[in-house]
Amino acid sequence: MPSVTLAAELEVVTENWKPYNYEENKSVKGVSTEIVEKVLERANITYSIKVYPWARAYMMAQKKQNVLIYTMIRIPSREGLFKWVRPLGKGGTTSLYRLKKNEHINPTTVEGAKKYKVVTNLNSMDHLWLKENGFKKLEVPSKVKLSINMFFGERSDMIAFNDSTMAEEFKNAGFDSNDVVQVMPLFETLPYMAVSRSTSDNILKKLQKAYDSLIEENEISLVH
Repeated sequence: MPSVTLAAELEVVTENWKPYNYEENKSVKGVSTEIVEKVLERANITYSIKVYPWARAYMMAQKKQNVLIYTMIRIPSREGLFKWVRPLGKGGTTSLYRLKKNEHINPTTVEGAKKYKVVTNLNSMDHLWLKENGFKKLEVPSKVKLSINMFFGERSDMIAFNDSTMAEEFKNAGFDSNDVVQVMPLFETLPYMAVSRSTSDNILKKLQKAYDSLIEENEISLVH
C-alpha cells in the first residue's frame, strides 16, 4: 500500500526578526517559534513553517485560508484583519532613532518629527502606525536589512524600530547600535500569533485551548 503524506492543516508564515523568529541552517528558530511550535503540537495540528519577507507573509495571512502568522504586533488598524490567537511575549516599545553624529535631527514632539524622512519596513507595525499618525515622508523597503542599510547610509533622517530587537538587528546587518541614539518613544508593542480570517473558528479555538493549557502548566513563559 503506498504511503500517504498528510497535508498540513495550517500554513505557518513568519519573517527573519531575531530573537523572535529567524531561519538558521535551514531551520526556523527563535523564542516565538518555540512557543508557536509547542502550541501547534499540543493542539495536534499538522503544519509547515516558512520564512518570507514580512510584506509577503502579511499578504498571505490576509488572502489565504488556514494561515497562521507570527510574530505580529497587535495594533488597532490590524484588529479586524485577522483572528487573534494569543500573545507571544510581554511586548516592548517602538521608537524613532537617529545617527548619534546627526545632532541637528532632534525633534521633541511627534508633530515635529513629521518633517523628517523616516525609514521603516513595509507593512510592519511601525509603518502602519506612522502612516496612521500622519507621517508622510516615509521610505518603506520590503526587508528589514534594506531599511537598516538606508538609515546608516543616510538616505533617511531617522528609523522607526522596536527597542527590544534594535541592537541585535543592527548587529546582524553589520552596524553598531552604539552609533545611534533614541529620539523619542512612539508606542507600546504586544507580539501575537494570529490566523487568517477565513480560517475556521474550530482551529482558532484549538490553538487557544492548547496555549492556555501550556501557560497553566508553565510549559511556556512570556519573557520578552
